[in-house]
Amino acid sequence: ASAVRGSLQSVLDYAVEEVLEDNGYKLSDKVILFDGVCNLCNSAVNFVLDHDTEERFRFAALQSETGHALLRKARRDPHDLSTMVLVEEGVVFDQSDAVLRIGQQLTLPGNAQLAAAVARVVVPKPVRDWLCTDVVSKNRIKWFGMSGQCRLMDDDLETRFLS
Repeated sequence: ASAVRGSLQSVLDYAVEEVLEDNGYKLSDKVILFDGVCNLCNSAVNFVLDHDTEERFRFAALQSETGHALLRKARRDPHDLSTMVLVEEGVVFDQSDAVLRIGQQLTLPGNAQLAAAVARVVVPKPVRDWLCTDVVSKNRIKWFGMSGQCRLMDDDLETRFLS
């Protein structure tokens, strides 16, 4: 049974790598995975696009083929839409770690980047994650609503998004 399970995992791993390669993912990418129908999440993507002046980040909806593949590669549930995820050069960050790591790399006014770095060190992760997951994530649809479809693509942003 364990040999069969290992063989199946090898096939799944190969399929995941093939999907990622076909969709243009590179290990050096910094990919933000977001809920494609959540208005708050889409607003967050727009915010990052506006403040990512060095174009460090690429994006994929959690519901997309690439989103599922990246989550499977990280041995995570591909159907879990509970939090934004950052895959940074193959390493997965979620909840408050993802939000703060993204914030540290954006061009933001004042000391916002420093504030994000300090918050990662000073505020305990369980407190940060409680705020991100138990408060915001669980209420984001109720507070901000949802759209009936994933984000429409602008031609000039197409290379930033993975399908």
